[in-house]
Amino acid sequence: MKKILAVALFAGVVSLVGIAPALAQGDPALVKVPFRFIVGDKVLPAGSYRIALQTQDASVLLITSLDGKAMAAFAAAEGASNPLSTSNEVRVAFKSFDGQYFLSQVSMPGRDTREVLVSKVSAERTLAKLNLMPAEHADVAK
Repeated sequence: MKKILAVALFAGVVSLVGIAPALAQGDPALVKVPFRFIVGDKVLPAGSYRIALQTQDASVLLITSLDGKAMAAFAAAEGASNPLSTSNEVRVAFKSFDGQYFLSQVSMPGRDTREVLVSKVSAERTLAKLNLMPAEHADVAK
């Protein structure tokens, strides 16, 4: 547990600059993620991504690589108030389980922070499904 928290703290919040101050109107924002990560049941490579709202209430977001080779739509619940809601800054955060990073939070200009619900159990199931589960934990996710 301490290892997971230490890795999550190390990963921290990746602070990134958005390209559009009008994200509240549905304009996409750009972020650069320096490591491979998981969204839902998709593994996305390190790289530059566009995050866009898919619904007016921001309950569904779409993340697409700038080269168009990787994409994932995901549900996001309303989270904490975004103290950066008036800035152009986009922030994403990740949780780490068994050495794999899961997108867990998106803060966008003009919007409250959106939470991507990732629990240890759901992460283990996803890792097993993607065949990324470390061998010593493989029986746990079944």
